[in-house]
Amino acid sequence: MIIKTNGGLSVLSAFVNGYGAAISIDLPMYTEIKKSGEDIFPTPEMADTVNFLRNRFSIHDKYSININSQIPMGMGLKSSSAMTLSLIYGIFKINHMDIAPQEVLKIASEASIHNKTSVTGAIDDLSIAYYGGFCFTDNSSNRIISKQQIEEKYIILELQDRMALTYDMRNRDFSGYKNYYGRLLELVKDGHIFESMMLNGYIFSDGTETGIVKKMLGTGAIYAGRSGKGPAIFGIYETESSMESSFKQLTSEGYNVIRSRFNNYGINIYEQ
Repeated sequence: MIIKTNGGLSVLSAFVNGYGAAISIDLPMYTEIKKSGEDIFPTPEMADTVNFLRNRFSIHDKYSININSQIPMGMGLKSSSAMTLSLIYGIFKINHMDIAPQEVLKIASEASIHNKTSVTGAIDDLSIAYYGGFCFTDNSSNRIISKQQIEEKYIILELQDRMALTYDMRNRDFSGYKNYYGRLLELVKDGHIFESMMLNGYIFSDGTETGIVKKMLGTGAIYAGRSGKGPAIFGIYETESSMESSFKQLTSEGYNVIRSRFNNYGINIYEQ
């Protein structure tokens, strides 16, 4: 069985006050799951996720897992949430276990903390991996506040030569940002998704993204900034032609960039 889901971008990071929001983008991950005579897990995080399910549901089968992903890892593009959800969703499906979507997300949130890919449970990131589109959540109670499809726009992502792991945020003190995040929360509630995306990334800025952000805005992007903790930088474009023109200029100047777009399709069985 092959499960398909997608990556995403941060809109509101849940580290500060427990509220999170994210938006799905067309960067697919294909997770192949087979029952096997022995466990084959490419990473420790995958092993931890499967063992979490085994302990919770008394699942005794062994599995061979293979992932083919276009989501760059450690870039703030939701690869860990896509992986965790795909494994849980796929193992439920392969065992014919009928679990309600909200319960699947709750279990995946608990597994994300267990496998050390999340500090908050990442229900916002898991929700966009499950439903696509935009999701606004209360991570402290594993609750989806709202979800909606997102209008089509085009995206350029600039990838840096370093990674930033979410679990490394666990000891960082965000208490001083509560007033700032209160304003971002109001922006999200009022529907100003892209403005919140830009301002959200400032908290994690180390100044290295200034050049590429200005370059994206100067070559046609309507919004640009860091995707949450990053280090990936996004540029949002109204039209495909403006995105392609910017992409051509950025690549000619040596930037490591890839193209994408917003995605409204959720997780599904790609192949039985």
